[in-house]
Amino acid sequence: MTGKGHGGTVASQFIQDVQFTIGGSSKMSVAFWYPVGGNPWDGSGHYTINCDWVSLDIASGGSLLTKSAPSSSWDASSAFALLFSVAALCVAIFVAYQVSRPKSIPFTPMENL
Repeated sequence: MTGKGHGGTVASQFIQDVQFTIGGSSKMSVAFWYPVGGNPWDGSGHYTINCDWVSLDIASGGSLLTKSAPSSSWDASSAFALLFSVAALCVAIFVAYQVSRPKSIPFTPMENL
């Protein structure tokens, strides 16, 4: 990964030159950046999980498949998701109505207090 401190640009800091082989083992190194002590982001303030390469095994999808029971296209999780979505939509409409309706507060002159 390249960034400002490594000769790249801000746009290229997310570009990675990585090639993995499915069903094989690849080597990788992981690092993450975050500002320390209130300083802005920079390329030197990073922490890695290890100075060495870490082995990453990528299994092929076919070897992990197991036979599962046939499932209905409409199950409990789908019903819950639909119910939750409808409830969220109703709450959003109610809040929008409460926010947008005109608020008529009667004017009371100071002399009448």
